[in-house]
Amino acid sequence: MKIRPDQRSIWMVAALVSSLSACDLDEVLEVGEPDRVVEESTQNPDFVDVLIAGAIGDFTVAYSGDGGDAFLSTTALISDEFFSTGTFGTRTATDRREQQDPSAGNTSDGAYIGLQQARRALFRAADAVATHPDLGTADSAYVELNALWGYTYVALGEGYCSSVPISDAAELFPPDAPPRTSAELFEESLPIFGAAGSDLASLGEGRALLNLGRWSDAVGAVSGVATSYNYFLEHSENGANNPFFSLQSNGRYSLSHEEGGAANGLPFRGGDGEDPANADPRLPWVEDPDGGFDPVYRLFVQQKYPNRTSNVPLASGIEARLIEAEAAFNTGGDWLTILNDLRADVGNLMAAQIDGYSSLVPSPSLAPLADPGTDPERVDLIMSERALWLWGTGHRLGDLRRMIQYYGRTEAEVFPSGAYHKGGSHGSDVAFPVDFDEGNNTLYDLSSCDVSSASFN
Repeated sequence: MKIRPDQRSIWMVAALVSSLSACDLDEVLEVGEPDRVVEESTQNPDFVDVLIAGAIGDFTVAYSGDGGDAFLSTTALISDEFFSTGTFGTRTATDRREQQDPSAGNTSDGAYIGLQQARRALFRAADAVATHPDLGTADSAYVELNALWGYTYVALGEGYCSSVPISDAAELFPPDAPPRTSAELFEESLPIFGAAGSDLASLGEGRALLNLGRWSDAVGAVSGVATSYNYFLEHSENGANNPFFSLQSNGRYSLSHEEGGAANGLPFRGGDGEDPANADPRLPWVEDPDGGFDPVYRLFVQQKYPNRTSNVPLASGIEARLIEAEAAFNTGGDWLTILNDLRADVGNLMAAQIDGYSSLVPSPSLAPLADPGTDPERVDLIMSERALWLWGTGHRLGDLRRMIQYYGRTEAEVFPSGAYHKGGSHGSDVAFPVDFDEGNNTLYDLSSCDVSSASFN
């Protein structure tokens, strides 16, 4: 007998109903969640490794990125490290320092959401390690998780307006989270770093204290960190690609040089910015002859992160010495010797951070610096050294804001200003807005987020 299509369907349904009659229908209709850890599982001590890996991964994606925009790239774009060679309107708005209204969305939204998610995940994972019967607060995972938890406060304080809602609630955008100033975020990070007790935590503490203008305390925090120390956020070929490599390999961003004018934009490409042979040994680069994603613009490709797998130094002994140098300037110490000691060892220090460094820079060297003679010039020199040693590590935006906070500069003197390369002029933004969803918070007013103010207070 030939079965028509409509008869076949009826018979299949009948067979299915017959088979289900012998089963528990509630059990059949249950839907599993194989791709996520459910709340109940997080209470199981056997799942602590999953919590640890997930929390560290959340921080890496939020701060460094998974091949796309994150804290690193957005801070590089709004400052003078990168300029936009793509066509995305949100990226142009960030680069131009004239960001969109939060309701329209901004490039920095992903980093904001990611940092808030990582903040919560790191806290919960650290608590799980602390209460685990076989681990506890002396375990290395607890130390690392606490340190990274502190860094979420530092990043939110440096990158975003001085009004960021913080809550311990389970939801991402709780309805009743009070705002913190940037200074309050830095202060709140200090006991978190103190509980961690590691070189990574010491550097986070020193970074927060530097932003608070507590110079001597900052030195005390980092003095025990060896200059050779590095803590890397790890990237891979198949997982989280290095974002700077990825965003340049598709032509979206180009390495800046005196962006916004020679008076305030740093010469990151060395010399007149045209010849890679004149590159600073801390920041090798090449030019891609095909140009950017928008081929109207030239594509200068940094070589600090030459591969998808290049890891990013979140904190280093280099930074410890730079913190000491800035503090020494403010307390009458020998800041110049500290800077020159670093320069004398540039080859070894960069080889420890850059993949294949010896092939990129065969004979690295830096001449000793001379005292320029005036305090404003000394500040410029110290910040220029920080910019080149720490390029592409998420420090630059905080440094520019600190120059305004403590050294009497205006935003137009330190941020890219004047004519913009895509037409018109740069705006006046010096910080990122919080995500629009924070408007649902009954204790928060989106209008309190002033992105034109560099103040941490």
